[in-house]
Amino acid sequence: MAITTVDGLIAGMIKPQFYSKVQVGVEAAGLWISTFYEPGSPIGAAVAPTPGLNGAALTTYAGQIPWSNPGAGNSYLARFAGTAGISGTLWLLDRLWHNSGYTQTTTTVENTTSPTWPARDNVGGTTGIGLNMALEVSTATTNAGAITNTTMSYTDPVNGSGRTGTIASFPATAVRGAFIPFQLAAGDTGITALASMTKGTSYAAGTMHMVLYRVLACISVPVAGQAAALDAITGGMVRLYDNTVPFLVWQPTAATASQMATIQMIVSQG
Repeated sequence: MAITTVDGLIAGMIKPQFYSKVQVGVEAAGLWISTFYEPGSPIGAAVAPTPGLNGAALTTYAGQIPWSNPGAGNSYLARFAGTAGISGTLWLLDRLWHNSGYTQTTTTVENTTSPTWPARDNVGGTTGIGLNMALEVSTATTNAGAITNTTMSYTDPVNGSGRTGTIASFPATAVRGAFIPFQLAAGDTGITALASMTKGTSYAAGTMHMVLYRVLACISVPVAGQAAALDAITGGMVRLYDNTVPFLVWQPTAATASQMATIQMIVSQG
């Protein structure tokens, strides 16, 4: 059953958990950088996925922020707090699916038959409402300049199949962890299925993956070393569905490498 009162929220709170990640490389000010492949405490670096182009739906993955399903009832994000070595924004995401197997020099369509997503979209369903896709780099690319013609073909929950998502600019020589979201077609609400990805320009070398994600929360770190936080009320009492795979993405205000990001996460269950 749902938690419907503040008393219930407090009663259901699990012991606070603290996590840190070292972000060795930063792409550029304002661009997202995934901490998934970086060392941390007590969670370590994730290994780059290798399920092939059709990918794998995720219920757990080594390197994620630890997660436990409730014995009964629902889970909610009760608090998300964090700090970092420079100012920026910390994003808490749920990783639902990822793939591998792209040929970096291929400039023709590379097809995907994606599975039914885990039931963790914005309404706890599998139709992908509120979900988005990003290109995530696990081994640095060597493209000499920014690339502006990468697209994906996908199905939208409302507008159907044959929709086109775009990346306005993928950075040159993208570092490990570069996490570049696709812009969905106007009027679309999410991603039900992925059909293909097309790189109109060669990425030369490196390794990258498509990652399907749901945004859970974000906090602005206005000053280096100064903590920021949201609670269940200011965060909208976000529902965290069973088998959530939380991970952290960092959006710095400057291209300063080797920064430590530390977060506190409290979940309420009941």
